[in-house]
Order: sequence, then structure tokens, then C-alpha cells
Amino acid sequence: MEELVALSPGIRVGRWTITKKLGAGAFGAVYLCVNDQGEQAALKTEPVNTPHPLLVMEAHVMTKLDNLRDGDGKHFCRCLDLGRDEQKDQQSGQMKKFNYIVMSLVGRGLDGVVKDAGGRLSLGSAVGVSIQMLAGLRGLHTVGYLHRDIKPGNSTIGRPESNEIRLLYLIDFGMARKYTKDDGSQHRPRAATNFRGSPRYAAISAHLGREYSRKDDIESWFYCMIELFKGALPWSKVGEMKAIGEAKVKRQKKQPEAVRRQAIADLLSGCPNEFGQVLKYIDDMKYTDKPDYDWIIATLRSSLSNAGVQEFPYDWETGKRNAAPGAGGGGGGGGGGDSYFN
Repeated sequence: MEELVALSPGIRVGRWTITKKLGAGAFGAVYLCVNDQGEQAALKTEPVNTPHPLLVMEAHVMTKLDNLRDGDGKHFCRCLDLGRDEQKDQQSGQMKKFNYIVMSLVGRGLDGVVKDAGGRLSLGSAVGVSIQMLAGLRGLHTVGYLHRDIKPGNSTIGRPESNEIRLLYLIDFGMARKYTKDDGSQHRPRAATNFRGSPRYAAISAHLGREYSRKDDIESWFYCMIELFKGALPWSKVGEMKAIGEAKVKRQKKQPEAVRRQAIADLLSGCPNEFGQVLKYIDDMKYTDKPDYDWIIATLRSSLSNAGVQEFPYDWETGKRNAAPGAGGGGGGGGGGDSYFN
């Protein structure tokens, strides 16, 4: 694969001028840029011959999401431009081609926000941002796509300059897949699929090589919520993907009762009972089921009211730091595991 060209401040890419580099990943980089009208945006790049092209899919999904500007649509940034360019590499002196996408700016990544809050969020903040993340998933599913890589690092808060510090954005749609046909019906599941996503948050289906569905996006979302609140998942310190999958499947119905109960207790210890109700609902879903997003949201809001907790202000508004209890503790309830079986 051709190495990605480094773009220096002042370089012109299409109608955008590079201001500074914001970050880089395995297959691309992100830059702050500005157009001739003074509008700032984020420009993301990838090599033209990358083995895993992501930007075209990302731009396509974001264009579809533009139809959701109201309601759930507020959880997505806008695609402003898409193209291919060629620039001289500053180190080698060679001309290198790259694809790029330009999108509206968002704020800090949720993973960084959580780190600054002590490694976990308070119950009000964890539930609040999880509800927003779920609303974003509802919007994505509405336009016919699965995310397939839900994790805290693929969510951001809004920018203070835009008065969006309480708004959560769902980002990074390079692994997205259309799950509906043109008539709105679901595609039949493929017999076997390659793993997609991040091992820590991936659904059981991903570990088993099965086709992803809306249920699996919701399962990944649930793992995120648990980690946001507790600071860790039972398998957070497990490095091997196979072992992570084995830890998750222990709660499946085919497992011995004692094994199931222990796995669910480990996952939900210290959590409100409502978390157990939501997990049971997710585990009982089938491939073709449409998630009852409204019920999940209402159940989570009940977890706050029953605990006498307010959603706002969020932890990052006040600079609050929370002691991280780790995978075995929580602070916010006795244990949601019991409610899973009731």
C-alpha cells in the first residue's frame, strides 16, 4: 500500500486550505481546513490504493443521513466535500494521490472526555450520552445502514463554540453496511462473514462470524454504556480476541445456568436494575427484529428517576472526576443481574 502523503499547513486541497493536523490512524489522517469563505471543517484522507477504502462509504452514508436533519439527525456531522487529489510528499519528493472527504467540525472524542473524568462517568452522564448514542443509531438504522463499529472512540461531543457541549455525535461510518434492499426489506444473512468492529465492543455475532444486524449494533452500544458507567468491562484486560468472545458467549442460553448467571452478574454488578432489563431485551432479539429504541430509552430514563439522579449537568461541564471502580464494582445500584432473570 502506498504511504499516505503528509499535508503541511497552507497546502490547497480542492477548495480547502490545510490549517493543521488533528490526528492520524492506521489508514489515514485528519486535518483542520478552511475554505475561501472562512468556513472551518475537518478533512480526512486515505491513500488511493488502501486495502480497506472507507471514505467513499462514509461519504455515502453521511449523504443519506442528511435526510435526518431534524430529530435524530442532529447526532451526525455533514459531508461538505469529497474528492481525489495529488500532492508532493515533503519527505520523498514524490507525487502521491489520495482520497479525501471534508465534513463539519465536531468536538472532543468521548473516549478522551471519559478519561478526563477519571475513567468513567457518573450515572446521569453515562445514561445521558448513551441515550444520545442510541438515538444516533436509530437514525442510522432508519436510513438503512448498520454501523458495525460502535465504541466510545466513534462518538464525540459537540464544540463549545457552537453551544453543543451537551450534544453527542456518532461518527466514522467506514465500516457501515446497508442492511436493507431498495424495497426496504432486509437482506438475507450471509452464511459466514469476516470480523468487523473492535473486539472489546463487538457483538457475539461478530465473534461467531455471523451476519450483523440491528441487534448487534445495539449490543455493542450496551457494552459501551456499561464501560462508560463502570469504567471497564469484564474482558477489558483480555488481549486475545478469541478469549474476549468466549467471555461474552458465557451468558448465552445454551450455557450451564451457573455459568450464565456468573457472566451476567460480572457484567452488570453495581448497575441499576434497568440495565439488566435492557440487556435481556437485547439478548432475546432475533436477526430481523427492529429494536424498540423508545422502550430502551424510557427504561434508561427510569434508571435515573428511580435513583434520584439528574442527567445534567454532564461531568465535563463541571470538571467532575469519578473514581473508577473497575469491572467488578459500580456505584449506582446493587446489581442489574437479578433483573435479567426476573
